[in-house]
Amino acid sequence: MTFIFEPMDEATAERLRTGGGDCYGNPPEHRISDGAGLPCRRCMCMIGKDEPYLVAAWRPFRRLHAYTETGPVFLHAEICSPAQAGNGALPEFLASPDYILRGYDGDERIVYGTGGVTARDAIPARIGELLARPDVQAVHIRSSRNNCYHCRVVRSGEN
Repeated sequence: MTFIFEPMDEATAERLRTGGGDCYGNPPEHRISDGAGLPCRRCMCMIGKDEPYLVAAWRPFRRLHAYTETGPVFLHAEICSPAQAGNGALPEFLASPDYILRGYDGDERIVYGTGGVTARDAIPARIGELLARPDVQAVHIRSSRNNCYHCRVVRSGEN
């Protein structure tokens, strides 16, 4: 099975970069990076020291329901292109020792029993296990320390 890591979509990134509202209708906050671990959700790379970036509330779901989570994300203030990552190649911004991985069904609801903290090196294997299940349509990767959303992972051809 092959899978891909999906970044923030271009339409959302463009809206935020041009001052459009986040999930709460607020304009994104403009900041300058101190270089201390700010993962851009569009290019899936780290935001470098002295680079301008945005902080915004983002909800990476298509519909609103009880499982829809909203949280803070970082984004390069300037246009950046998403990195291509899949299977064994993790996106650059997954640099911490571990992450929370959690499976979601086709209605974007958590598939209970799929969530857990996974060591960085074990992420590809765990994604493969989860996406092999017929009840799991996507895997979300979140920070194990702050619970921030990083990206969604789907089977190739199913995004």
